[in-house]
Amino acid sequence: MQIVLEYLEILLKGRCLLGFSGGGDSVALFFLLKKEGVNFDIAILDHGLRAQSQEEIAYAKHLAEKYSKRVHIGQVHLSGSNLEARYRKERYSFFERIIQEFNYTHLILAHHLNDKLEWFFMQLAKGSSLQTLLGFSALEKRVGYDLIRPLIYTQKRTLREYLHTNKYRYFEDETNFSPRFKRNIFRQCVSNPFLEGVFPGFNVARGLVRSFKALEKEKQELYPAINPVKVCGVWVFATHLQNLYYITSLLKNLGYVLSAKQRLELEKNRFNGVFVTAKQTYFVGLGGGLVYVGMAIKNDSRVLPKPYKQACRLLKIPPHLRPLFLNPHWEQNFKILKTLVCAQSN
Repeated sequence: MQIVLEYLEILLKGRCLLGFSGGGDSVALFFLLKKEGVNFDIAILDHGLRAQSQEEIAYAKHLAEKYSKRVHIGQVHLSGSNLEARYRKERYSFFERIIQEFNYTHLILAHHLNDKLEWFFMQLAKGSSLQTLLGFSALEKRVGYDLIRPLIYTQKRTLREYLHTNKYRYFEDETNFSPRFKRNIFRQCVSNPFLEGVFPGFNVARGLVRSFKALEKEKQELYPAINPVKVCGVWVFATHLQNLYYITSLLKNLGYVLSAKQRLELEKNRFNGVFVTAKQTYFVGLGGGLVYVGMAIKNDSRVLPKPYKQACRLLKIPPHLRPLFLNPHWEQNFKILKTLVCAQSN
């Protein structure tokens, strides 16, 4: 059985962290990476939602010890509503803390073709643009690391066959079958029947892979990579036809996900907005041909010096963003912003 790992050549050159759960997908990826000689460690987050979570932790420790891997274990206990989205956010935060502390270059996740199709149908039903419809990609550039999904074009059924053929132990997540979660309904009633169905004259899986790859290429042309510059902790880039896409991506990297309503409001307000959470305040602004995306622990109430305010006005920095740039080196930092403005005008 031949399973192709996307971006294997990049993984072989990096220092990787595998997001592990003990489920079939991450277990299959563990052994596939090991077989290919990828240098990786594993990280598992215990969210306490399943009775078997301690067994999964023990299994992660067992694999790490047996195959000389470092295992990073975290815990989070959530209650209330919107648990899936909140847990997903905690999981990524957990991974990113480890990546920063231990200098990993790549985060590897075990999303597969069924996951991608499930997401596609869910977003299609909501009403979404191309970049949202496609969702997660095989390779995503994040701040300080690359996120790679080597199995994104592999069917779940193929992974299960691989596990059973090699008699690898794994755990089944019972929450994947609960009708409480919308994704499960889409998976069971829409995406899996479509992917696994028999349609004379069609190889559905192969066709989907071709379509997704073609759409990814078009997405890259429509949303070309930009190189934002970080000034005083604020990401800055030249204004673009796809401002909303880049703002959304940068905010997501900072740990904040815009709702559909917030995206509409942001466009309505010409890409100026403030988003407050219990722990952080996130700022977005557009002025002088530059877009700004940043965050602060709390609102800054300092009085801005007159020369500083005048320099901000000349650069057309939006008022709600000005406190973020105030430090002893603000004049030097503003030279960087002037360079970006000049480059944008040329």
